[in-house]
Amino acid sequence: MRPRRLVNDGDAGEGERRPRGPAAFRARCAALVASAWAAVRPSRRRATGYIALCSVGALVGTSVVVGSGKAGAVPDLSDIGAWLTSSRTGEAAHANGLTGDVDGKVKLPGMGDHPVSISQDGKTVLVLDEKTGKLVRIDPSQLTAEQSSRYGSGLQLVSGGSYAYLVDPVKAQVQRIDPVRTTPLGGPVDLGSGPLGKAVADPKGTLWVPVPGKGTVVPFPRGKEGDAIKVGAKRGKPSTLMMTLADGRPVVTDTKGGTVAVLKRTGVGLRFKLPSGVSEAPAGSVLVPSSTAGDVVPVLARESGRMTLVNTRTGSLLSASLGAGSHEYGTPQVLGSKVYVPDHSNGTLKVYDTEAAAITEPVKVTGKRGKLSLFVRDGLLWVNDEDNATAVVINSSGHVNRVHKYDTDVPSGRKPREDAPSGDDGERDPAPGQDAPDSVPEGPSDPGRDETPSGPDAPARKPDRGGEPDEEAPGRKEPKKPQESEQPGEGEGKPKVRPPGTPQAQSGAGVIRISFAPSPGVKPTGYRLEGAPPGAEVKPAKVGANGPFTFEVRGGSCAQQYSFSVEAEFSDGQKAESGRSVPTRPCVAPGAPQKVEYAFPQGGKGINLTWQAPGNAGSGTQYTVTGGKQPKTTSATKAQLTGLANNRTYNVTVAATNAAGSGGSTAVSVNLSHPLNRRITDNADDGEEVGIRTQPSTKEGTRLGQVPAGETPMLKVICQVEGTPEVHDTYGWKSAVWDRIEWDGKTGYVSDLWVDTSKHKDGEFSPEVWKCD
Repeated sequence: MRPRRLVNDGDAGEGERRPRGPAAFRARCAALVASAWAAVRPSRRRATGYIALCSVGALVGTSVVVGSGKAGAVPDLSDIGAWLTSSRTGEAAHANGLTGDVDGKVKLPGMGDHPVSISQDGKTVLVLDEKTGKLVRIDPSQLTAEQSSRYGSGLQLVSGGSYAYLVDPVKAQVQRIDPVRTTPLGGPVDLGSGPLGKAVADPKGTLWVPVPGKGTVVPFPRGKEGDAIKVGAKRGKPSTLMMTLADGRPVVTDTKGGTVAVLKRTGVGLRFKLPSGVSEAPAGSVLVPSSTAGDVVPVLARESGRMTLVNTRTGSLLSASLGAGSHEYGTPQVLGSKVYVPDHSNGTLKVYDTEAAAITEPVKVTGKRGKLSLFVRDGLLWVNDEDNATAVVINSSGHVNRVHKYDTDVPSGRKPREDAPSGDDGERDPAPGQDAPDSVPEGPSDPGRDETPSGPDAPARKPDRGGEPDEEAPGRKEPKKPQESEQPGEGEGKPKVRPPGTPQAQSGAGVIRISFAPSPGVKPTGYRLEGAPPGAEVKPAKVGANGPFTFEVRGGSCAQQYSFSVEAEFSDGQKAESGRSVPTRPCVAPGAPQKVEYAFPQGGKGINLTWQAPGNAGSGTQYTVTGGKQPKTTSATKAQLTGLANNRTYNVTVAATNAAGSGGSTAVSVNLSHPLNRRITDNADDGEEVGIRTQPSTKEGTRLGQVPAGETPMLKVICQVEGTPEVHDTYGWKSAVWDRIEWDGKTGYVSDLWVDTSKHKDGEFSPEVWKCD
């Protein structure tokens, strides 16, 4: 079940307090249950609805037993919640994810007014003072800061599963720590080349550390250093590597190489090529989150506002433009169909709805300049400014609950008579000039609001189409400006028309899908797409006034990127054209080749490979075959490896790639051998046995065994080799050919004179048996 909004208090200002006391508490409980029933009332999925309602009831019951809480009272914290830090007060507050209520606080000794980082992804909750290097563990059951240790400043705290680490990016060292005692475990591991990128730890506790100077990522499975994985585009060219955990899988973004790659313990899996609008962004201006709840990784060029959503499972790329202007964009995060982008200049979130292909109402967090940190936990988006009293939690439907971190009437481990920290009235005294305009709208949190899904048919809001004109794309003409009668004497009496929203473009296998928001105001008669490659098929040729507001373009080259605009046509002959989309390719990175099969040429010495193309492979797909003497590249679904040695095992890999990236690979292990089952023959019962030798010679080596006279057992013939000449003692045949055989659990040699192999004439090698190397 996805948690839905249960309490809607978005109208509360930053400094406003909620009513207290038994009556107010009972009213809130009633509102909680009523809202819970509205959110999860049983429908077709009755069992899910009843279970969800019972779960909420249990939460309410717990609140009734525990009460609102005060210093010294220690309740159970909500299972659906998160810890949020407050550097000014030197505290960590735990908030209920379903209501936004603070249900516990912990005083962090000696950490006031210091930047701190908190790690709550492992089995313990750890807090690091980034200035002093003090590390403490929070005990949620007592709401106290327990064991502590001191390390150096400027460290990164990372945890996952039962493992925890401290990473020194400057010294390029990794120190594993005990997540309970906070003490070091062993000595630091030196990675040799700094500075390091920001590391992540997956749910199993494997640490993934980017080393940009070497273009590698070093995994630490079970806390121990593993083999470095090469991910950089070119040798000798420093990379900018950023790690993301996408649904628990490690993904690395190489901004200089312009790629996003999924990593495995053994190397690189899928690799996707970013659009030029993002990959060509200035150094240090590309942002990606350290973790996402699903497979989609948002990549944002913060200066231009161009954004690409990379689906790391399918390889599909969806690109959109947020617009540049005076925004100070931070690291984006994805929840459901929406992308939330913090704007540090005014303490708000810019919200891009991929279903509506438009920017919707921003969400006010603090309304003041400050750094907003976003993370997803338990299907909820948490947004925190550690220098401000207010945070927010947003559910998958986009509803906002505010979190008042400075609340004092909550359980904590502080002594009852300890003075409350200054600033607990919920207000900060901002520095001069730091206040954002009061007119910044809050997110959709009005209890009486009609919860109409956002999209093209949403009547209440006019989406901000955003976006700046893109650079000229091949085959794309400059958009026409809206004909708004701006010149004197022109268009008199005509209504002012507005263009549709800047379209978003999504790549597919041989197709690009373009979605856009309709023109506000005067309703057009329809919309046409501009910028399709020559000869491409565009469906529909014209979108009607009521949508659906989507075009599909089939055609074009995978090696080329295309940018599109949408032109609105009006009944009075006026036209208005949108901005351009981010350049997009009509292809996706191909998947792994299927059904790789092999055969051998006559006599061996090579491998003939065939395979099936991946389902999303289009024109321009290339295949690279490795495992032979040299890698081979082909556009066909077959390849021949030659010059190999018989009777050896080769690990052959077939990988697919195109201009959109490199797909998965398929590996096969090939035993280059051709054994035959043959009998001992012409073994007369004359008292003379047939000897099995350790060497193909009667003069070298020793006798390994013998076949008694008159017997004709079955042997496995592996290959043939030239040895000492022999003469058949009964028929007088002559031959220097010996057969390597497996017999009686042993490997040895026997003269071909006594083996039933096909021969053109005595003394020649058999065409059906391969030669030994």
